[in-house]
Amino acid sequence: MGVSDVKCDTNAVPVVDLSARSMQKLDPSFTCSEDTHTLILDLNNIMKLDHLERCPSLQQLSVANNRLVRMMGVSQLRELRVLNLPNNSIGYIEGLRDLSHLTWLNLSGNNIKVIEQLNSCVSLQHLDLSDNNISAIGDLTKLEALKVSLNVYLNKKSTKKHFNDSCV
Repeated sequence: MGVSDVKCDTNAVPVVDLSARSMQKLDPSFTCSEDTHTLILDLNNIMKLDHLERCPSLQQLSVANNRLVRMMGVSQLRELRVLNLPNNSIGYIEGLRDLSHLTWLNLSGNNIKVIEQLNSCVSLQHLDLSDNNISAIGDLTKLEALKVSLNVYLNKKSTKKHFNDSCV
């Protein structure tokens, strides 16, 4: 089932909530109005983030509790400030290079092993990577808040030098 099977009017609506609709993907015909700043796709069966380029004004995107394995589709959302992708099957961080406005990122409950591609997120302040399989962390000194609890492979002593003590 795609979003075209779901009847909704996205014209001039600031928040579009398509949660718990058994969706597997966004239909190619799906569009957001210029007024839409938040898209919620939680509790579906989405495996891939396609057709998000039709929502260029999005500031907040939530695709929690789906079946995502990649996050590449977010790369075209240049205005994105909040990205919520917990409880999926994402294996690595990607597609964030051009998201200069991103301030809040939740990737908890995924399958991420290495923290990379976050240096380009110059505005990133809050990062949740709890409940992953992280074994290595790069430089995260700009963060105000970092959650890394429930990471079996993470050794606090070896990673403490990579971010501010207040983030540990």
